[in-house]
Amino acid sequence: MQSYFKEVNAQLSQMMQDENPEEQSEERQMLLQAALEEMNNNELMLATDPTCSLVLENMASQLDEKALRILLDRMTGRYVHLLTPATTQASSDAHGVLRTLPAIISDMYEEMEPSLPDMMTDAFASHTLRSLMALLAGVPMAVLEDLRSKKSAKYRSKERQKSMVNDSVWNTCAQRVSVPDEFYGLLHKLYNHLRACLSEQRVHAMMPDAVAAPTLSLLLRLESGLARKHQSLATLPNSLTSLVLGQAQERTDFMEASIRDAVATHVLETALHGASSSSLIHFWETYIQGRVAKLGGHPCANYLVTTMLRLLPADRGENESPFESALQELSQAGDQLVKHQMLGAFQAAVERSAALGDYENEVLQAVASAFRFPSDPSADEIAIFVPMVLSIHTRKAYLHKSEEDASASGNKRKRSDRGTDEYTTQGSILLQRMLQLRPPHQDWVYQSLASDRLVSFCQSSSAAHVVIAALSSSSASYSQRRTLLRPLLAILLDLCDDTWGSRVADTCWFAADGFTKEKIAQLAIQHKKRLLASSYGRFFVRRLRLGVYRKNVDEWKAWAQTETAPPVPEPKVMAVNPFLFLRDYAPSSSNIPREQRNKGRAEQELENIFSVIE
Repeated sequence: MQSYFKEVNAQLSQMMQDENPEEQSEERQMLLQAALEEMNNNELMLATDPTCSLVLENMASQLDEKALRILLDRMTGRYVHLLTPATTQASSDAHGVLRTLPAIISDMYEEMEPSLPDMMTDAFASHTLRSLMALLAGVPMAVLEDLRSKKSAKYRSKERQKSMVNDSVWNTCAQRVSVPDEFYGLLHKLYNHLRACLSEQRVHAMMPDAVAAPTLSLLLRLESGLARKHQSLATLPNSLTSLVLGQAQERTDFMEASIRDAVATHVLETALHGASSSSLIHFWETYIQGRVAKLGGHPCANYLVTTMLRLLPADRGENESPFESALQELSQAGDQLVKHQMLGAFQAAVERSAALGDYENEVLQAVASAFRFPSDPSADEIAIFVPMVLSIHTRKAYLHKSEEDASASGNKRKRSDRGTDEYTTQGSILLQRMLQLRPPHQDWVYQSLASDRLVSFCQSSSAAHVVIAALSSSSASYSQRRTLLRPLLAILLDLCDDTWGSRVADTCWFAADGFTKEKIAQLAIQHKKRLLASSYGRFFVRRLRLGVYRKNVDEWKAWAQTETAPPVPEPKVMAVNPFLFLRDYAPSSSNIPREQRNKGRAEQELENIFSVIE
């Protein structure tokens, strides 16, 4: 039977790779029907076979609804056995009316419910539990970035799987899927069951577990999405989020280890995004406050520090806000982060300040103090600001390194090494975040970019992104953008001959006004042969539509005014919780546990009594 299904898999793969698959639809259906008849009453044996299970997985995506319902119906009573091979489950041979897919899913959940806590820690079943949560909520698989592990994704991308298992189908469906209302009741039931079974000790054991942690994180996101009386369940005192973050008034050894653990930090980040303001402040005061620089330089703990900086309350008042307190810590000890080349905390602080439209002076002072840069620099000092941040060196260290490079300028090897090692990605990201601030808080960046190092910036893979961000920044003033455009026009022809410089040249074109665009077109006409001879420059010439310019200048000017840069993608911090829409969904009373219904009736009766008394 293995040989037969291998042959079926090969034939189906060949049909899927055909240029006109619709012509073979009838032949494919006949082949699938023959395979289904061959596997009749052997579904469990095939599903547990390492080879045939892959064939079943490939076939499932091509079956019609009725065939898929029959296949799922045949496996009823055996799902736990299929998910956890070590578990035995009695099968049911009862035959009757073919159930609908919602009924099959409901029975599937009822069968798996007693085993849900154990599935979280099972390497074979944990991803199935995450898929079940997404299915019951109507959340597309594409938005769950942690649904498949890196090892599984690598295996999935093999050529022998690409032929039939095409995950791109799910990527086209980013919107919420419509599911039956009873699925939401099952979703609440799933959460309530897991919450009742997971004690604090069990949750703590799952946090550093590489198998259980992704499922626990998804459960925390589900808890944050579910609501009771317009209040997120994650903010309740007995929630899973409170168990993860802890309510102890003093630091615990477990939490200190979790903060520095590569797996547990993901769970903590998820919990912080759903926690209440009081829980955030408690976690901040207990574990982070006073140690921002120390934890910000840790390979794992720095992610928690950046998360806290993005979430801390920042309202100005009589008392100092937690966010302002964090900025003061960065000002005092931020040079340690520069020394260890860990700029994540600064990137998060600048990004938060730009989003708030406040604290720009404090953030700029924190960055200057960390790099030991003077608060009132001269023109020569401003010129080294961008290369200093790009190289992640303090001012003194950067000047010392520049002197060493100048003394070794006769050494060809030394000179060639400078271009590859001088600029860093982390420094580039920090400068791009600073360009989001309001004027005049980005003046240092614009003035430094317009220095005599501009050519090296544009030809660097890291620094070129800073130049592009400076030209396309929505918060930049006209004078700031003009300060950078003027020297770029002088070297535009040289930029068109370079890999990264050509991208800067394209951005110059989009950022220029109508008068400057006409100057660029005239410059391109004068040096058209040189540009066409370049592997990158000829694409720049095509972009300008010089033929239209020669025929009708007015028509070209009208077209040039409409040429704008494509929208800049938002920096990806953390995916939005896909379960947030559940807060607007009120489950029916039959889906609410009896204890909660009785409690609600008692509260309503008390309110009625007090209203009569008043």
